[in-house]
Amino acid sequence: MLKDQELAIRPAISQDLKRMWELIFKESAPEWKKWDAPYFPHNAMAYEKFLEKSSQYIE
Repeated sequence: MLKDQELAIRPAISQDLKRMWELIFKESAPEWKKWDAPYFPHNAMAYEKFLEKSSQYIE
């Protein structure tokens, strides 16, 4: 974990999964995609499908 007076950066934990899905995969056209590289495709994903792949996001 990296930490200073205002910010802490830590590995993702299982309690973070729901929020990660909401921010990344819940919508087919999320707000952040407007500023992302257009040559990287983005697809929405059902939460159940996301959970099947969740081990790649934890720690």
